[in-house]
Amino acid sequence: MANERKTEAIVRGLLKNSGYESPSIRIEEQSSDNPKIDNLLKQASKTGGGRAGYPDFIISFEHDPDSLVVIECKADITKHESNDRKQYVTHAVDGALLYAAYLKDSFNVMAIAVSGETEREKQVSHFLWLKGKLTYKDVSDKSIIPPSALFSVIEEQQRPIQEDELIKSAIKYNKELHNHSIPEVERCTYISSILVALQDQAFLQSYKAHHLYHVQDTQYNPNESLIKSLLQSCENILKKNGISEKKRRTILAEYRKIEQNNKLSKIKIKNKKTNSLQTNTILRDLIDDISCNVLPYVTHGWFDVLGKFYTQFIRYAGSDQKTGLVLTPPHITDFFCDIADVNENDTVFDPCCGTGGFLVSAMNRMLFRSGNNPEKHQDIKSTQIIGIEERPDMFSHACSNMMMRGDGKSHIYFGDCFDDGLKDNVRKETPTKIFLNPPYDVGPDGQLEFIENAMDCFGTGSGICVSICQMSSVLSGNTTLQVKRRLLEKHTLQAVMSMPTDLFHPVGVVTAIIVFIANRPHPQNKETFFGYFKDDGFVKVKNKGRIDFNDKWKEKRPLWIDAFLNAKSIPGLSVMQKVSAEDEWCAEAYMETDYSTLTEDDFKDAVKKYVAYRFMSEV
Repeated sequence: MANERKTEAIVRGLLKNSGYESPSIRIEEQSSDNPKIDNLLKQASKTGGGRAGYPDFIISFEHDPDSLVVIECKADITKHESNDRKQYVTHAVDGALLYAAYLKDSFNVMAIAVSGETEREKQVSHFLWLKGKLTYKDVSDKSIIPPSALFSVIEEQQRPIQEDELIKSAIKYNKELHNHSIPEVERCTYISSILVALQDQAFLQSYKAHHLYHVQDTQYNPNESLIKSLLQSCENILKKNGISEKKRRTILAEYRKIEQNNKLSKIKIKNKKTNSLQTNTILRDLIDDISCNVLPYVTHGWFDVLGKFYTQFIRYAGSDQKTGLVLTPPHITDFFCDIADVNENDTVFDPCCGTGGFLVSAMNRMLFRSGNNPEKHQDIKSTQIIGIEERPDMFSHACSNMMMRGDGKSHIYFGDCFDDGLKDNVRKETPTKIFLNPPYDVGPDGQLEFIENAMDCFGTGSGICVSICQMSSVLSGNTTLQVKRRLLEKHTLQAVMSMPTDLFHPVGVVTAIIVFIANRPHPQNKETFFGYFKDDGFVKVKNKGRIDFNDKWKEKRPLWIDAFLNAKSIPGLSVMQKVSAEDEWCAEAYMETDYSTLTEDDFKDAVKKYVAYRFMSEV
């Protein structure tokens, strides 16, 4: 016979192990001495009838009287949750949410349902009902959330939805810097240095003062003083975050480029409207705006939004065809995590990490998969993210990008990913997944050699390598033949996916995602998955770039993932095919045409194009 007392004993153990045994935390069982709580629950009986009802556990916090945890237990795991969540008497989730509904007008309530009589079979569900909100949110976790993580979850859910405004700020700053003739590639560096410097409380409190002092001193330049203070604060914060001296020198060398920018450092500038000289406050005003509108996202740890802001600047710096640098769109870096099935125990390596886009996506995925476990989160950030970047400006962005996310900087290396010493360092960290977007100026064979070199870092162990390269890298030809042969002799070609033609807009480059299983020679009769993933639902919008304007990606993404994971041949979307080094490695060479999708309008359109072609040809 089911015994709910056993479940309650399990909960007591979980609370003890999660850090709830503290003088500042009060745990009450099936009652409450708090008059406010008692009053709210006086009609909360699960059977109705206007009588009082209490959850199995009520947890309150001395330092945060506005937050509560309520826990409802059931011994039978089949009674964990009903389909409609309204079976309050018999099901754990339903009962926990009922009590939360009575308490949510006065408290932020974390409602937890626990079922099962043993540690092995137990089920735990979390739901957060914020004070005054009409409904609750599911909070995924495998065990009872520790107090420290609990308040982080509450704060995260309370944050204002201002993503659009933040991105507008990024666009505005870019326009302002453009109007002052600040080169595109430098804008990102200046924004990065400001975000780092503003984390220094001394700088935050004093940056405005540089334009207030010495107003009568004609020899005093407030902008030079401000820049000097900014750079010193950057150095202070880099030291505070454990950035090594060697890496600090590289980063600060990039940040010091601001000293050479005459537009920002000179005392007076010409007002374009009045054609008269005025005090130059470009830098101070930029810092002030960022302090008010962006810094809160840093101090509160809202990095998903901050990342979108930061990407606006990186997008400009990344549109650099001359140097072969092409930065991967965020929805594709997330798709890499889907392809590789990144989990909380992975170690992810990017040998040409740029600003850290792949590493940020991998970190976010690992943090999500690990639940609300602060110790595991710290381990992920400090030991499970590895990157190499040889461009000093991109290296600086990667370090600051990862640093503002809590850590991850200790394994970002500055240098050439072909360097044997750096590769030895990476091997010691035993990466399990490798993501990369190699430089495109090295040619099709060179891009494949970057993949080959990256997989050397697995050592003798296996792992998954996902890369995105120019389409020319997977086509047949003499330039790539030898590299393709070497790759197949040592590694398994699991998949190649043709990407949307304008994926990297405004840079015109056609690409494909290539997936290898490392250190497993490609079997002779192995079928490789080829995806024709040319439509991700994104469209080009003036002044916004290529965006998911019609919210189509949420429909496309699961279709792509399902086809890949289950090795499906779907007309018009994917095909399985045996290939060798001499063959084309792209879906276009083997796809079946899906005639079922053709319409009369398609036929008419084709006829019109043909007639227009004939007319133009005859002219």
